[in-house]
Amino acid sequence: MNESLKSVTDWLNAHKQQTVMIRKQELEDTDQTRITLEDVEYKPSTPTIDEYTEGDSLILHGSGAVVNEQGDIPLPQSTYQIYVDGLKHADVQEQQLSMETERAKYEIFIQS
Repeated sequence: MNESLKSVTDWLNAHKQQTVMIRKQELEDTDQTRITLEDVEYKPSTPTIDEYTEGDSLILHGSGAVVNEQGDIPLPQSTYQIYVDGLKHADVQEQQLSMETERAKYEIFIQS
């Protein structure tokens, strides 16, 4: 695990039992998800035919919902997966973090 990924994992682990908002920007699409962090799991890459689901990832465990104009949609499995292959940079601060991977840009911040 590289230093940037370790700092992201440490920040997430330090904020267990708190609610965070995740803003993910991928291509022209922006999604927002709110989750109450219960646990953080690092999952190494596993071979698969579907390239999109391949790669190292962080699995955030906890109850949450995708937030959109129509209302909140509960997470189906109480998990949120962040693919971290190709992590380009991470900026970790006290109340928030931002990171960019080959797939997407993420902003994660504590909800008051």
